[in-house]
Amino acid sequence: MEKSNFISELRIRCVGVTDEQYSLLEKFMKHVLLTNEKFNLTAIKDEGEFLEKMIFDSAILLNDVDLKNSSILDMGTGAGFPSVVLAILSNNYITALDSTKKKIDFIDEFCKTNGIKMDCVNARAEDFSSKNREKFDYVTARAMAPLRILVELGVPALKVGGKLLAYKGPNFEEEIEHCRGTLVKLGCHVEKVYDDILPESKEERAIIYIVKDKVTEKKYPREYKIIKEKSL
Repeated sequence: MEKSNFISELRIRCVGVTDEQYSLLEKFMKHVLLTNEKFNLTAIKDEGEFLEKMIFDSAILLNDVDLKNSSILDMGTGAGFPSVVLAILSNNYITALDSTKKKIDFIDEFCKTNGIKMDCVNARAEDFSSKNREKFDYVTARAMAPLRILVELGVPALKVGGKLLAYKGPNFEEEIEHCRGTLVKLGCHVEKVYDDILPESKEERAIIYIVKDKVTEKKYPREYKIIKEKSL
């Protein structure tokens, strides 16, 4: 994917990108690919593919979500997706969470050097959610876990009325079906699904919008091992 196509395809989706923002996104991409040689941050090594499948893919959320004046947690951020991309394009403060310290340190160093508004936290998702209950307007997650696990990890950290925005692929309907019991137990519901196709690879993408309807019971989230082994 070339710069012109990247910008025009996002513009079609009502996402604006300034030259300054694109330069910073490109700088981040090159930094990730360079660091990848040491830390194995991503399997994608081609710049054009990276721009589409990592950066463009992260940015499509802004088609329908205004993050301004909102508290945002990106759970399981990995090498900074979508957290760094969303912070650059929305100019909004974001909390990036990951259990792998070398990834959080990598993101933190880049953001501080380049003036990006981020709070980078090294912690397990279930521990962080338990200690930060009903705190965030939005929780985002991309390529982190099956939806039923993600819901139990993320929803406790949401304010009532807040939204979990889960990036998913073509099997999103199956994941939603497997998550029905978890949604009921945690007092939330699927509001809608934003479905899209990446412009060059033609891969299907979806963002599932889950709204929190009531305060989460203190017994959630459970320990990760239990969440993984036993559905609600």
